[in-house]
Amino acid sequence: MKIKEMPKIKVRNQVALSPLLHKGGMHETEKPRAQHRRNRQDTKQQLKKGVW
Repeated sequence: MKIKEMPKIKVRNQVALSPLLHKGGMHETEKPRAQHRRNRQDTKQQLKKGVW
C-alpha cells in the first residue's frame, strides 16, 4: 500500500500581512490606465485646495 502524498501548504505572503507595506498601493487587478487616471484626479484636487 502506497502512502498518499500530502498536499503542500502555501506559505503566507509576508508583505500582505504587513500593514505598512500594502496600504494604498496599486491593486494587482487594477489597470495601469485607471491608476493613472486616479493619480491625475488626486493631483487636480490638491491643486484646487491650494491657494494660488
